[in-house]
Amino acid sequence: MYRKTYLEVNEDFLKENVQNIILNYPKYKYYFGVVKANAYGHGEHIVNSLIEGGINYLCVSSLDEALSVRKYNKEIPILIFGYTSLEYLDEVIKNDLTISINSFDYLKDLLLKKVKGKLKVHIKVNSGMNRLGFTDKEDIKEAFKLLKESSIYLEGIYTHYATTGVEDIYFDMQTSKFEELTSLIDLKEIPIVHVYSSIPSIKHEKLKYANGIRLGLVMYGYSSNIDMSTTQMMLHKVRKFFKTGGTKISDVAMKNNLKLKKAFNLYSEVIATNYIHKGDIVGYKASYIAPYDTFTATISIGHADGVTKFYKYVSINGKKYEIIALCMDMVVIKCDDTVKVGDKVTLIGDGISLAKIANDSDISIHQALVSITNRVPRVHIIDGKELEIKY
Repeated sequence: MYRKTYLEVNEDFLKENVQNIILNYPKYKYYFGVVKANAYGHGEHIVNSLIEGGINYLCVSSLDEALSVRKYNKEIPILIFGYTSLEYLDEVIKNDLTISINSFDYLKDLLLKKVKGKLKVHIKVNSGMNRLGFTDKEDIKEAFKLLKESSIYLEGIYTHYATTGVEDIYFDMQTSKFEELTSLIDLKEIPIVHVYSSIPSIKHEKLKYANGIRLGLVMYGYSSNIDMSTTQMMLHKVRKFFKTGGTKISDVAMKNNLKLKKAFNLYSEVIATNYIHKGDIVGYKASYIAPYDTFTATISIGHADGVTKFYKYVSINGKKYEIIALCMDMVVIKCDDTVKVGDKVTLIGDGISLAKIANDSDISIHQALVSITNRVPRVHIIDGKELEIKY
């Protein structure tokens, strides 16, 4: 790299996370690792570390992503969640990929194709997210029958939840809807049934008919482990009662035994220091006016790298400093005379939480993770050693 701005991705931590999840939730046969969006910003290079940890299936959003991930591992099964144009079936089969059947019309078009080779498919059921998936149980019954009679291998069936079910009725409603929509077929005849994603997997009891879970956020170190006092638990129950209108919902595990590690740290360096006087301005639009004489430092990272106005602090030598100006390629902080040119700067990590940045930004952790642009090099830690990866 030609500037000391980089995203550190600790693959050793990710491998340990997967091992820890499987140890705590051992009743599943299939552990899907969701690596869409460049593995939630961590980089597709991580897939083999995830596999070493115990992941035995991968999930991506599109054919483009699947082909990109396939470069790193030729053997692991890969499921494409989204729409895959039937004109690319040869590419799908050649690369041993699995596609989702998201509607009965799509299936009818697929069955008209002369499929050459083994094609694996999973049926997507729309249980309430209302993005993609079958919405009629008769269609699911017919799809099941047609696929069983064809040369296409019906390997799996799945759905996706809109909520985690911690304080809402929709989660249980979606579970009931999935069971209703699949009531005319025998789920035991489908090799893989995967229903829960990350947070539902650790919040809710395993469904008896499901043998797979999809690991996204939890695999990357975010577990929603809430340690509540007795008073807080009572308040949670009261809040849940009013949010659900008194409707009984399934029990939720607020705590778990997972000891997960976040593998995602963002670093840069100080490239200049300055001493400014009271009344001096810093940044575009005179966005900061010094209320007193102070030291500042300029850091080699900016909003073109994914840093937004919701990044409030950096850490240098274990001390936090306030960001006072943000530009495309640089940020300026208010500091003291201990900060020197060349000092390493932490923007995520060392007490600066990505979760808090996401919360302040009113975005999800998912969005925050993928917001660091590919202009920022990735330095991966593998077996304790650093390896720079360029995407």
